[in-house]
Amino acid sequence: MNENEEIESFFQNELVLCSPTDLKMTKTTTFSRERTDRFGNVLDPILPYARGEILKTTEDDYRKLTRAWRIIKGRIEESGKDSVYNFTGLERGFPSNSREENSLDDEVSAALHFEELRRLALEHLGGSEDIHDIAIFNRVAAATTSSLLAFVKHGDTVVGVSASHSHPTILRSAKLAGARFVDTSGLNNFKEVMDQESNVSVVAVTRLAVTYEILEPTEIQGIIELSRSRGALVYLDDAGGARVGPAVFKHPKMLELGVDLGSTGLDKYGTYGPRFGLMGGRKDLVARARAKAYEFGMEARAVFYPAVINTLNRYDPERVRTLVQTTKTLENKVQRYLGE
Repeated sequence: MNENEEIESFFQNELVLCSPTDLKMTKTTTFSRERTDRFGNVLDPILPYARGEILKTTEDDYRKLTRAWRIIKGRIEESGKDSVYNFTGLERGFPSNSREENSLDDEVSAALHFEELRRLALEHLGGSEDIHDIAIFNRVAAATTSSLLAFVKHGDTVVGVSASHSHPTILRSAKLAGARFVDTSGLNNFKEVMDQESNVSVVAVTRLAVTYEILEPTEIQGIIELSRSRGALVYLDDAGGARVGPAVFKHPKMLELGVDLGSTGLDKYGTYGPRFGLMGGRKDLVARARAKAYEFGMEARAVFYPAVINTLNRYDPERVRTLVQTTKTLENKVQRYLGE
């Protein structure tokens, strides 16, 4: 067996049989009565300490961070950046020639920039501050993986649907979560498969497929309605469609489509980078997916938030249309050159 075959065997067998949920259940069953701290509190099955009533989950840990950011921001506004000290022993800055950027690290950057980032991101995705939240991941693939790990249980089925075929990251994420993955093409094929499948927990919709074929909003609405009637969460892999859809095809923005959760890339189709994944969706769902990202180190470093703000501020739908037209023009010239 060569290296690639060993890796494939690992994904097909070991990961499916030993999902994170299974591991947690095993540890809880085996150690819950034996592993306690010196005060008698039962240790968390994953962490080396006991959880309390205030910080019960990773989602609570994130809320603790946002509280710390507000305190840091208030101190900086009152006494300047030199009044904030880092005693962690960890250097997480982003050195550059810019004096301002040189003074940023993950905590200070989040404290100063996250609220502006949230506002711009929700505007970009067509979200509402009352209903939706956002999170930044180090890739769109990380957003997809975090979502499926958060909402898929071992033995569930994940159904993908696009105009042609889903991105490989959706299939890999489903396998990592211990789920079956079934891919479909178009609304009619999706309906046929949903009639045959049971235990579907997540439907992963791709608006703009890797083949550059696009699902129409009417199809997406039909997919959402059928998914919800079956109790499945709708995740939109909108890597390029979040901009190509509205700018070129006059589609609604991502969250205006009514999906539960979705993500897009910040490195293509009219954006300027970094190569991050921007997630938007219902507040409770984003919180759970973001918690998974923090647990596995898939979140984007906050020191880069100013760069994300820059790309969102600079975004112009007209540039998307120009890029698409340029691609078509180049395609025509290449075809004429090749005599096709």
